[in-house]
Amino acid sequence: MILSGKPVQERVLDAVRAGVARLGRAHGVTPTLGVVLIGDDPASQIYVRNKKRAADSVGIAARDALYPQGIGQRELVDLLRSLSADPGIHGILLQLPLPKGLDEAAALAAIDPDKDADGLHPTNLGRLLAGEPGTVPCTPAGCLEILDHYGAKLEGAEAVIVGRFHQ
Repeated sequence: MILSGKPVQERVLDAVRAGVARLGRAHGVTPTLGVVLIGDDPASQIYVRNKKRAADSVGIAARDALYPQGIGQRELVDLLRSLSADPGIHGILLQLPLPKGLDEAAALAAIDPDKDADGLHPTNLGRLLAGEPGTVPCTPAGCLEILDHYGAKLEGAEAVIVGRFHQ
């Protein structure tokens, strides 16, 4: 069986678009995503461009912090803390993986968990593990949304989980 994500994507985007419109009408707020891209990896550039295009299609603004030549660890942490403290930024997308020499864990920890768009801050991962509400990583959430859409039954099913290897 092939499960298409397209109808799920459209349903989710329509719901987000409606929520953004309600927020604008009720509070005069345009949700704004702080996008941080370090380095010049072509795949990361495409991923960020597609995320920004999707955000724009539902009325979410983006504020870019692009460093194609790189940035130091201290500057990155300061940038993420500044975006976290900025009331005009409602979510932060830190494009991973970071270039060699940058500490991903320290960078993620510098993001306010409530503004962590990808659900990768240690607090959000802890909430996920504990079964508490919070932002969850988008790829598994999307997969579960697709499975729910098609009424797939997971009880008793076997699964293979493929992840990134850390040394």
